[in-house]
Amino acid sequence: MPLVLRDDEIRLALTMADAVGAIEDACREQAAGTAIAVERRVMWLPNGWMRLMPGALVGSGVMGYKAFHRTGASVRYAVHLFDYASGEAIAIIDGWYVTAVRTGAAAGVAVKHLAPAAAASLGVIGSGAEARTQVEAVGAVRPLRRAKVYSRDPRRRERFAREMSEHLGVEFQAVDQPEKAIDGVEILVAATNTGGTGPALFGRWLHKGLHVNSIGSTLKDQREIDPAVWAFADRIVIDSRHVLDESGNGIAAREANAIDEGKVAELHEVVAGTRPGRTGADQMTLYKSVGLGLHDVAVAFRIYRQARARGLGRHVEDFQAVVPASG
Repeated sequence: MPLVLRDDEIRLALTMADAVGAIEDACREQAAGTAIAVERRVMWLPNGWMRLMPGALVGSGVMGYKAFHRTGASVRYAVHLFDYASGEAIAIIDGWYVTAVRTGAAAGVAVKHLAPAAAASLGVIGSGAEARTQVEAVGAVRPLRRAKVYSRDPRRRERFAREMSEHLGVEFQAVDQPEKAIDGVEILVAATNTGGTGPALFGRWLHKGLHVNSIGSTLKDQREIDPAVWAFADRIVIDSRHVLDESGNGIAAREANAIDEGKVAELHEVVAGTRPGRTGADQMTLYKSVGLGLHDVAVAFRIYRQARARGLGRHVEDFQAVVPASG
């Protein structure tokens, strides 16, 4: 019988450290050839869109997909998990927090493997939900001591600084220019909703030794970082090759000939040690993501197992017909 989990139950079942571990394990399975990650599918609607993001952790015995859609002004998410061997549905999980936390956790894995080992200072551009989970993930893998945040709305950046200071026990300072959030820090998180306003991060603001996480958008007409960021980076790590031809950031950088393909590796390759990450203290490293269904499945499976152990959620009767396969 599938286990159904609400948003509040998911938050009780998962810590950021758990999510980082789930993504790192998924990367190792992917590198070992026992995980399957494929391209998302998008259906455009007159009033929005619907997306499907599948993935399978064959070695862990689970497969599934995240389905989410926008109609008008609202978006709804759900992750569906199935037993790999039997095909039986095992969980239906609200996917909003899963999406936010897996985005942060994947970036946390990138920080773990790319940022300077002793990095303790953080800059943040953005003050939304994704910025929060990114900061939580950085705090799970590095001993943060100070941080600065910029966003366009003074009230939002002040609130973000206050709340994250209380949440992490780290001194956060709200600053009134993005360059001030970058000056002197070792790790930078760019997690913005730039819409049609153009890049929020420019290469001329960067310095050597810095590690940058950028989440951006999958939409071709939205950009979070300008091509000079890609050109300035000594190492570029991406969660999927689709970053380069699916996101506006990757498309613009390619059109500007700003990407040296020899610098580019996928996250699972760096985690497994088959491709190098940071190889020098003075290197500037960039992690750019668009999101993988495989990572959604990995985090959701960790939630499912821990929710079962804690008695969270409720089971529902099986509702799918089982039809003998032919051919």
